[in-house]
Amino acid sequence: MTTERGGSRSESLSSRTSLAYWTLQLVGWGLYFYWQSSGEVILAGAPWSKAGPMWGGVCAAAIGLTQTLRWFSRRHAWLELPPLALLGRVLAGLLIIAMTSSLVAMALSSTLYGTPVVPILGAVYRKLNFADQLRNQFIGSLLIYGIWVAVYFGIAIQRRRHRAELRQAQLAEALQAAELRLLKAQLNPHFLFNALNGVRALIAGDPAKAQDAVTRLARTLRYTLSSGEENLVTVARELEMVDDYLALESLRLAERLNVVRDIAPAAIMVRIPAMLMQTLVENAIKHGIAPLKQGGTLRIAAHVAATELVIEVANPRPESGSMDSGSENVGLKNLSERLRLLFGPAARLRLDLSDPGRASAQVRLPA
Repeated sequence: MTTERGGSRSESLSSRTSLAYWTLQLVGWGLYFYWQSSGEVILAGAPWSKAGPMWGGVCAAAIGLTQTLRWFSRRHAWLELPPLALLGRVLAGLLIIAMTSSLVAMALSSTLYGTPVVPILGAVYRKLNFADQLRNQFIGSLLIYGIWVAVYFGIAIQRRRHRAELRQAQLAEALQAAELRLLKAQLNPHFLFNALNGVRALIAGDPAKAQDAVTRLARTLRYTLSSGEENLVTVARELEMVDDYLALESLRLAERLNVVRDIAPAAIMVRIPAMLMQTLVENAIKHGIAPLKQGGTLRIAAHVAATELVIEVANPRPESGSMDSGSENVGLKNLSERLRLLFGPAARLRLDLSDPGRASAQVRLPA
């Protein structure tokens, strides 16, 4: 399940960011070109026919080098690294591009002027010997690229922090909406009336079972009310809540509801979004098993495959039913959004309705 509006906003933001980056690149290096080439003409008496190609080549190389550093840092997710690891890679990248740029400047200056020291620096540092002039030429290059690196990564880190804060705000909003919807689902008259009617029927004939049902109802409602306090819970904790919910539903469905569990030991302590399994189970019963006169078997499975936790809830459904309609699947759409906010593309929810008489909801997320 995807959200087109969210994808459109993301693409628009990415496009604007790319446009701003290239605008700053071209304007910044364009000003540097004018500053250096005009300075070379004024201070060193170099002709424009040489100063232009000289600094045009240096600035073209600068754009290529900084873009390469940007591409490499994004490809290898430098911003995801701890601060010290990020700093080490940034400094190493800075040294590499500064040295490469110095070599390009030396090669262009040697070709155009017959000396590796560019004329503007030769004029400024004319009292220094050749080796010191070359060293200062490299230091100047290092300073220019140091400014670029500081500005670029400073903005990138700030944007990443802003995106993280925005994502947290979106997650909090989505979790609040999920909590309200789930609370409404749990507290709707049908659920409460069914559960309370079941308890009433048990009071005279089986008081102990009636007491147990009241306890389960209290735990179910308490879990729903407190689900917003933490984003993630263990599979074991979620299954406890699911067991209470199924016990209450069995008061209404009786022998029409059969439950089969296949929970691998490795999956028990994996942390998942609160209410994830309950949402899948509730959807399966409400839109699959409950409408069937004969009921059916609800299958709940969870196992770890490689680095992923795979949760699957399967159930029979009416062949003429429509479990994928917008009005019926608000819970699943909300769950899909919560997974996206919590785990990004690493988590996904798939509802398989290819079999006319069966439905299967599968969630994959990092283990």
